[in-house]
Amino acid sequence: MQNALVRRRVIPIILVGLALPGSAHAASITLSAPGTVTFGHTGTFTGTIQPSQAGVQVQISTTGGQPVTTATTDAAGAYSAAVVFKAPGTFVAGAQIGPETVASAPVSMAIRARLVTRVRGSHQVGGRLFLTGRLQPRTAGHLTVRVNGRSHRVRVGAVGRFSVALPTTAVRRTRWTLRLVPAAGYTAIRRSRIYSVAGPSLAWGASGPAVYALERRLHALHYALIGPNGYYGYDTYSAVLAFQKVNGLTRTGRVTPYLWSRLAHAGVPRAFIPHGTHIEVSKTKQIMFEVVNGKVTNVSHVSTGATGNTPVGRFHVYRLGPGGSRSGMYYSLYFLRGFAIHGYHSVPPYQASHGCVRTPLWFAYGFYQRWARIGTEIDVFA
Repeated sequence: MQNALVRRRVIPIILVGLALPGSAHAASITLSAPGTVTFGHTGTFTGTIQPSQAGVQVQISTTGGQPVTTATTDAAGAYSAAVVFKAPGTFVAGAQIGPETVASAPVSMAIRARLVTRVRGSHQVGGRLFLTGRLQPRTAGHLTVRVNGRSHRVRVGAVGRFSVALPTTAVRRTRWTLRLVPAAGYTAIRRSRIYSVAGPSLAWGASGPAVYALERRLHALHYALIGPNGYYGYDTYSAVLAFQKVNGLTRTGRVTPYLWSRLAHAGVPRAFIPHGTHIEVSKTKQIMFEVVNGKVTNVSHVSTGATGNTPVGRFHVYRLGPGGSRSGMYYSLYFLRGFAIHGYHSVPPYQASHGCVRTPLWFAYGFYQRWARIGTEIDVFA
């Protein structure tokens, strides 16, 4: 009797501790996605439902309700769906699990735009060289390019194509950097490369963009020219000679790849006397500087006395000789007895005059107009 009572009391306690058949937990669904997908590439949504069931259809949509794709769960309640992505967004997964309709927490997906770049054109100095490419989608943000320390915005066409001119004015290696400043939902992109510009050999009679680039560089360094015009004439030849003389190079009047390199790294020459306004002549270098307020404003190749008889020292213009003379002197500035600075038909790279300072004929008139004043200071150095 006592044992039977004990059994009746124990049985209900055991029943309370057991899970009853048919009991259920709250239904739920999860959703995971890669954080970033490249435009036009495939990304995969994954997730699970609880309680686990096979064959449950899962609908994946944007948070705005736009359907994206569907998937079906396996026996473990897991599902996956691959999607080609062309726009960023925030997504949710939903399913009918038994009598319940459930939705996942939202997940966001960013897009990495496709940015293709290529450098096209001529890598010669003065050539037409372009950074071209395509941005997909074109709404991914705006592009900026930085070259030689300067940045500007890139215009992108209707289908995402763009073209940017790259500078080729000097022989050098230059870095371009292209950046995508992203719109909402897109990631930033940076592309950076170095391109090289080479200089061709040039001589009297050449023409074209490379000659124009040469003349622009010489002009920027204050070497005397009629003006950048793309033709390698006597003025260009004279300016190249002057540059070679100033920098201690062989006096050929021709341009080589090495000369291009020297031009790229050269600066404006410094005056022998770094103050005042005057003319300076160097017999050693066979050059002449026009100096204004201590700065060299013009450099010309000249030829002084063949016997070294051009006088050295400080002089002042005491007589003017406009026009030509019977001896072939053209627009003369006399600074001592018969010694003068004047234009002449022959100005070789070496000392060749009777003692005067010869300048090229094309240069003489403009020089005379700038300095034809009684008292103009002329300093001649050995």
